[in-house]
Amino acid sequence: MFGRTVRDSGSLLGVEIASGAVRLLQLERRPRGLALRGWGIEPLPPGALADGRVVAHEVVAEAIGRARQRSGTSVREAVLAVPSAAVIQHAVAMPSGLDDEEIDERLRDEAEQFIPFSVEEAALDYRVVPGTPGMLNVAFTACRQEWLDSLERVMDLAGLRARIVDIDSHAWQRVLARQAPGVSAVLLLEADAWVFHGFRVDGGLLFSERRVPMEPRLESLVEFVDLCLLREPGAMPDRLWLAGAQAGWEGLAEQLQWHLGITTRTFDPLAGLLLPQRDDDVLEQAAPLLGVAYGLALRGYN
Repeated sequence: MFGRTVRDSGSLLGVEIASGAVRLLQLERRPRGLALRGWGIEPLPPGALADGRVVAHEVVAEAIGRARQRSGTSVREAVLAVPSAAVIQHAVAMPSGLDDEEIDERLRDEAEQFIPFSVEEAALDYRVVPGTPGMLNVAFTACRQEWLDSLERVMDLAGLRARIVDIDSHAWQRVLARQAPGVSAVLLLEADAWVFHGFRVDGGLLFSERRVPMEPRLESLVEFVDLCLLREPGAMPDRLWLAGAQAGWEGLAEQLQWHLGITTRTFDPLAGLLLPQRDDDVLEQAAPLLGVAYGLALRGYN
């Protein structure tokens, strides 16, 4: 389930379980392109998540149910995300000619040196990419199995099925590839944390960085973004996109642009979608919060 590509998935419900809210979105294909079928946002009380992982399963499941009811969707198969901070991604070289069972066995041995916890506690997924002649390049992704177990429990309680578990940065990759290709970065501003995702010109992820701010001041935010930009000085983004619950702070984009010298805008992930004409103002305000849910829903249309 973790990170698998599903062919011809059709319409799937993108579900983001964030620190302060559940956000979900469904797409549908129309002759003129992809359309927004339904969406919903439901707040979560403090303590529902701990370090991004669900701990109050019944509370979160009930919130998903309310958001789903508000969205009007009947889809029960969902795509969810694990935070990139909880995921380890590496590549290892192996001799060609190995079958799947041999790759899996070798991968568990190799992965131990990269994973900061027991490989027995890990959920591992991998794909084989082209390598040097006579060798396989095996790119693997790992997280603690408890993350997936927690999400599955929530889905069961909500009466849904977790069809795919993805990574939040991958969801952003899909959205940016459709709407803002090039060297860019997303600054996700939630009530309890800031997350910076930096992307290469080909859309690949450079890195993700998370910080829990002691106090949500502009000076602290500028310092955080500066440190992220200095991490990859040769890949300065053309644009910085703001998203999340705090992205709409009045004047924030302009102030960050002045301090950083980078074009900074509040990101509308739904631009380019066919949108319902009702509730235009409500949807416009909610759009910066729906980027991950939209990117997850796109998994149904790979």
